[in-house]
Amino acid sequence: MAGTGSVVWVLALLPFVACNLVIYPSASGAPKSNKFQVFLTQNGNRHESHVYISTSDRRSHEASHVKPGRSMSWTSFAFSGAKVTVEVHAPQDFHNCIVAKFDVPSNTKMMSVEFDYDYGTSGHHDITDKLMVFADPPETHKPNKNDNHVLYYDVGVHNLNGQKDIGAKTEVYLAPGAFVKGGFKTSQNHAMDKGSHHTIEGVTISESMGFFFRALSDSCTVRNIKTVGAWINNNDGIATGDNGVVQDCFIHANDDAIKIYSDGMHVSRCVVWQGLNGAVFQTGWYSGRDMQHVQVTDVDVIHTDWCTFKGNDCSTSQNNAVFDQAGDTSSFHVSDIEFRNIRVEGNCPRVIFWK
Repeated sequence: MAGTGSVVWVLALLPFVACNLVIYPSASGAPKSNKFQVFLTQNGNRHESHVYISTSDRRSHEASHVKPGRSMSWTSFAFSGAKVTVEVHAPQDFHNCIVAKFDVPSNTKMMSVEFDYDYGTSGHHDITDKLMVFADPPETHKPNKNDNHVLYYDVGVHNLNGQKDIGAKTEVYLAPGAFVKGGFKTSQNHAMDKGSHHTIEGVTISESMGFFFRALSDSCTVRNIKTVGAWINNNDGIATGDNGVVQDCFIHANDDAIKIYSDGMHVSRCVVWQGLNGAVFQTGWYSGRDMQHVQVTDVDVIHTDWCTFKGNDCSTSQNNAVFDQAGDTSSFHVSDIEFRNIRVEGNCPRVIFWK
């Protein structure tokens, strides 16, 4: 039996404020990872943090392009003040870690740590068992669960048996430890295209059947969300309408991660793990593209998996690129578009594809 490997990360935010480490509760019946354990320590106080898991096996029975036997685990916590030590226990022994530090502002610390036990450290190899550790800022808003305009989901597993329509001026609140099976929509399918000024913040979305979040309505804000378990094609990440804001998000996508389609869109401080399919930034697919005043800054692309299972003879499709213009777009009226501080880590078969 293989030994148990462990690694320690240290996270810190400056300047220091009153110390506070928030360990989120977990619901009975919520999936628990059998791949990793995570312990958090602040000021000598050590706690275990629940690690969730999504596996590709179920989706592999539904779609032939999904590779079985893969997993993504994740855990989240909130903190302020003193540094937090993150201790990870892996199921197998490992002999090497790659720590990649990003060039981020001096008041934050961010890194990716890769273990060698299941995929090696070079070339286009699959990371079979993925682990994400998310550090959140402390929660500042908690609605009244008795408010008639609030759909409040407390700690527990909640099965919506599909998608739930939400009306105007409705707030949906998922308390820490709430595990909701299903989705929310204001229009057809899983979309939030109806209405305007939607805000989605602080939630983790796993194993979507299509888009993780699409709100083509105006002035939407997407902040500090995480998308994980993107196993099937058409697992696009985030799309917003005009004047949309996307900030501080982690996006694991198996189609286009961020749709750059709308006027006045602002994207900043995001991390992308691009799956086997799709582009990181997509501006194509439609016959015409008309957009202005778009700004995309400080995005880290930590993996591109387009060639993961294709060996040395990898051929990419038209929608496999960091900056992509797929399809047959014949009318292109674009101005005042800025991409700044876009960082790509590791092997990347294609950076730009614009036809």
